[in-house]
Amino acid sequence: MMRINKDTKTIISIGTGGVGKTTLSAAFAVGLATQGKKVLVLTIDPSQRLAQALGIQADGEVYQVFHSEIESSKGALFATTLNHEKVFKDFILKAAGHSMSNSDVEKLLKNKLYQQLSTQLSGSQEFTSLYKLNQYVESGEYDIVILDTPPAQHTWGFLTAPEKLARLFNEGVSQWFRDADQKNIGLFKKILNVGTQQVLRALESLTGSEFIKELSLFFIAVQKWQTPLERQVWDCHRLLVSKKTEFVLVTSLDSSRIFEAQKLSQEIIKQGYNLTSIVINRTPTITTIAPAQNAGLVFEYLNYLKALEAELLKSRSKFGSHLQVYKSYELSQNDVHVQGLKDIFDHVSWFDTQ
Repeated sequence: MMRINKDTKTIISIGTGGVGKTTLSAAFAVGLATQGKKVLVLTIDPSQRLAQALGIQADGEVYQVFHSEIESSKGALFATTLNHEKVFKDFILKAAGHSMSNSDVEKLLKNKLYQQLSTQLSGSQEFTSLYKLNQYVESGEYDIVILDTPPAQHTWGFLTAPEKLARLFNEGVSQWFRDADQKNIGLFKKILNVGTQQVLRALESLTGSEFIKELSLFFIAVQKWQTPLERQVWDCHRLLVSKKTEFVLVTSLDSSRIFEAQKLSQEIIKQGYNLTSIVINRTPTITTIAPAQNAGLVFEYLNYLKALEAELLKSRSKFGSHLQVYKSYELSQNDVHVQGLKDIFDHVSWFDTQ
């Protein structure tokens, strides 16, 4: 069974795509709820089976998940998905609501550049994930909040996205676009380098002939919520480096994935994040079986898997001696239900105990 520190308020599951972060995040939530905790799990893109098991829809609403063991333990489990467009709109309305009229806010929401930003700009989804996570943690409604991180190729893209997004709209950049009467458009075009012009042409293809006007209106609105954005970036950073936030790195029993996990764990610790646990997910249960040597390909495959386990144990120190290294067995598609998730949590074990 996986352990967490008694003061932990936030758990963030990280790792490359396809290693089972979403299912394990749900399993952690179910397990902790059966220990009497009030838990909220934020899932990014749950499978249909997992969504049905948790009883949630992809609408950003919070749903309570019922199970007899949770109720008998006096715990409570809640689950929600992240509706990025809805969360980004919520941030804009709160950030600009006190400094913009209702009509100006409506213009901003209809602005084509804003619509591209809120749905497609690199970093916007990561920002909304952390923004919503921070909201739930700060509310104090839950003992523990668990975040299943976006399926990004690089974890650093997720961790640094809010800062990069804020830098994109800093005071210097937005100042270029505040000429509402467009008196200096000629000069503006002259100072652009070739690379920037290519970007602008690409954006213009998305926004049509009114591009420059849209751009100017957009950045005039942006200046209204620069300060709230910077404040949120700081709040997100403070949450990420808090000792009450635990990072759990999920990988799988594959030599290349384990190598990536080792490098990532070292960098995470170096940057000051509180990485506490590594979970080697989808470890086949057949590695505990000792077949006859004449079992042919099955025997060879088992030897390969056991060799991977042995190699991992030899290099365990590369993960950091203070880290807890666990293994979790494969989950049958027929077991994707609340009790099945509870079983996953119960059977997470120390990697070097068997």
